[in-house]
Amino acid sequence: MPESTLFTQNMHVPENWLVESVRSLYDLDNIHLEDVDSGVHSEFELEYLLLEGHCFEASMGNPPRGLQITLGTELEPVKVDTIVMANLGYFQLKANPGAWTLRLRQGRSAEIFDIVRWGFTSRP
Repeated sequence: MPESTLFTQNMHVPENWLVESVRSLYDLDNIHLEDVDSGVHSEFELEYLLLEGHCFEASMGNPPRGLQITLGTELEPVKVDTIVMANLGYFQLKANPGAWTLRLRQGRSAEIFDIVRWGFTSRP
């Protein structure tokens, strides 16, 4: 390998994995092999998984305005929450690996809306 070339070390993981470097002696975005003694060692950690989705009203197919969604566990029903984007129906939530429950936020969201179908389709 050419020693004068600038290298970058990173992880090639799925887009929804939020991975960070947690230990390295070198700046992993600016590696010059001529400055490295015996190789570059680094440790990465999976910080979060990003749960992404879209939702639409069943009747009109429009994104639900003001809809709030929560993600939680049996012991902690609301761990994180988000508001659905009114223009695209897009939402995202950060979570650690594990078993989670996606719900409508108690209050106005749960009073007005219901989850009637979910899956891996792009639109109802």
